[in-house]
Amino acid sequence: MNFEEWLSADRIFITVAVIATLLLFLVSVLIGVTTRRRQREAMDRFKYRPRKHLMVGNSKQCFQILNNLFGQKFYVIPEVSLSSLLSHKVGVQDRYTAYRFIDGKSVDFVLCNKQSLRPICAIKLEDGIQNDEKDPGSDPHNMEKFFRSAHIPFIYLTKTQHLTEDYIIEEFSRVVYETSKIQPAPRGRRPKK
Repeated sequence: MNFEEWLSADRIFITVAVIATLLLFLVSVLIGVTTRRRQREAMDRFKYRPRKHLMVGNSKQCFQILNNLFGQKFYVIPEVSLSSLLSHKVGVQDRYTAYRFIDGKSVDFVLCNKQSLRPICAIKLEDGIQNDEKDPGSDPHNMEKFFRSAHIPFIYLTKTQHLTEDYIIEEFSRVVYETSKIQPAPRGRRPKK
């Protein structure tokens, strides 16, 4: 095989590769356009209606008790995600992993200061569902660690069948006292050793 034959074969190979790449690009664009069109058509087919109740059962009862107890001074906000409450951007830690622990998780209620909207405490109701061990951070005891590091009281109400004002006040008092004893982390740079 001489140089001219080799060059001719090389040009054929390059031409075939370019055509194959263009065809692959066109097919992927067509698939994307078709998928979007199907999604838009599906959105037009589906109908929705409002739910009759935003909360039912223990959640509704707890919401009403919390509003009776604290509604004059604080907003009671239901279903708040941990990523809305806690910042994972702390120091030089692995931010991606820290975020993954709180992503997709929520607490049942948050009490917020009415003027500043600063979270005052988070409340989680026991739901009787076993937490998936493959999803780290979903266990309420792990959530408590997250809130403790942020110095936000975390109240985990386990007696959801017996929610009373006295039970909630007792749990609030205990948790707020325990949280107040935590020493804040020192601010600024760490001293060099």
